[in-house]
Amino acid sequence: MFKREAVFLPVLLLLGLGLRLFNLDGASLWIDEIYSLMVGNAHLTPDRLDSGIHTADYFYRHYLAWRPLDFHLLIEALKTNVHMPLYYLLLNPWLGAFGNDAIGLRSFSAVCSTLMLLPLYGLGKALGGKRAGLFCLLMAMLSPFQIYYGQEGRMYALSLFWAACAALSFWKTLYSQKPFAWSLFYALSVAGGLLSHYMFVFFLGFQALYGLWWLLKFRDFRRLPLLMPAAAALGLVAWAWAPIYQIQQQGVSEEYHFAKGLVGWSRYATAPVWQPLVTVAGDNRWERVFYLPFTIILFLLWLLKPGRQAESRTDTPSKGLFRLEVEGFLLLWILGPLLLQIGYDLVKHTHTSIIDRYAMLISPAMCVWLGLSLNYLQALQTRKPIQGWESLLKNLKPALLVGLMAVLAVCNVWPHSPLRDEHNKDKDIRGKIAYMAQNARPNDLVFTNGAWGAALIAAYYLKENRPGQPMLYWVSPYHGKQEPLPSPARLSPYPRVWLFRYRANNERGLQTAKEYLQSGYPQLRTPQDWFVYSRP
Repeated sequence: MFKREAVFLPVLLLLGLGLRLFNLDGASLWIDEIYSLMVGNAHLTPDRLDSGIHTADYFYRHYLAWRPLDFHLLIEALKTNVHMPLYYLLLNPWLGAFGNDAIGLRSFSAVCSTLMLLPLYGLGKALGGKRAGLFCLLMAMLSPFQIYYGQEGRMYALSLFWAACAALSFWKTLYSQKPFAWSLFYALSVAGGLLSHYMFVFFLGFQALYGLWWLLKFRDFRRLPLLMPAAAALGLVAWAWAPIYQIQQQGVSEEYHFAKGLVGWSRYATAPVWQPLVTVAGDNRWERVFYLPFTIILFLLWLLKPGRQAESRTDTPSKGLFRLEVEGFLLLWILGPLLLQIGYDLVKHTHTSIIDRYAMLISPAMCVWLGLSLNYLQALQTRKPIQGWESLLKNLKPALLVGLMAVLAVCNVWPHSPLRDEHNKDKDIRGKIAYMAQNARPNDLVFTNGAWGAALIAAYYLKENRPGQPMLYWVSPYHGKQEPLPSPARLSPYPRVWLFRYRANNERGLQTAKEYLQSGYPQLRTPQDWFVYSRP
């Protein structure tokens, strides 16, 4: 099956792309994806949107519509947030070519996530041979974690691609017999990863620790200059971006660290145990029921397998079943970035990062580990009769496990599946807008409260369903701070108002808006989670 590599590799890549493109527009855009559209088109973050009543088309035209990227405006937009520029630099021409909408936005992530499969295949091949490489590719292709972020319009899929490239090129730089070209590719991957997301620093921390261990063990300091291009790339990016980083940090308010003091020591202590084994995204318990036991079994299978240590320093693995270099590399990749992130949070007293997006950079290591485990299971099928606990493992069929993963992966993207986890996307926004478009009158007003992105989400779907609909946006209370409510005179021309809330977690802001509207619109109905106010 695995002998025809030239056939299976492109087929698996196409299947992986198909999984990520399937039902790509199934969930409504959420607030961070709207931010991707806005910044990808170099629109500045609106300071105030409640200066007057505008149509949904106005909001879309001024803050979401596509235009060729202006690098100066992009940097100005990034100064008000905490992100790096590479994702938006690549996203802008993609949106211009494939559509400035949800599908155009998310398809870029789908392609990045598919491309990530190639370096993971290369790494699995280097660690265990061609069959192991294909198994690693299969695990990454079917992983619900990878599929989820491959369908989200954010920079995470691009960051994962660079993480996989950096891991492969770093390994090849240390172990390959011709490492020079790999060292240059490693430098490129370091620069690309850093320019995609700040969290890439924690990923590089694991490589620094492993590189130090490698040098102390093998005393081969001739390889040290090969790591200098990556160090130079790191220094160059840090030097060039430092002024923008300082501005970004000055703009981060204390309220941003919303979980300060709320995260207990127990979560930090247990996170290194459970987080690496979580191969699903979000809080979908159905997914965890199916995937977590599967992950733990294969994880322990590879960790506890018998064999001898190998001291080879080439990129061709020895015939022994156990290599300290391989296990050390993967374990440090899995635990290193997470522990570094925990330490940073504890020292800086920032909001907790022990969530899915910060486990992403360790997730490719889990795919490689599971792929190597399946490769070991496949090897057991062809070995001579064995005794002991290995004879029990021999009854586990890799094909059945891969088939189970494939079924679950399809369920993960199938609409209305209980395994489909929308995470922090709001599944109902498009439905709410469609309901309003069907029932609103031409002179009705849409009153949007919440973060500024709520207005842009409403404008995006209103433009799609009911162009020209009047909108009024109000900044909702946040940690005791709020903008002044609009003057009641603004609402007097409108006999009916639809109050749209983006999320249900800001009850204080919602109650304030309801009390304000009820003062002029005493009649209230709540169809489809909308609050509709009208005069007698």
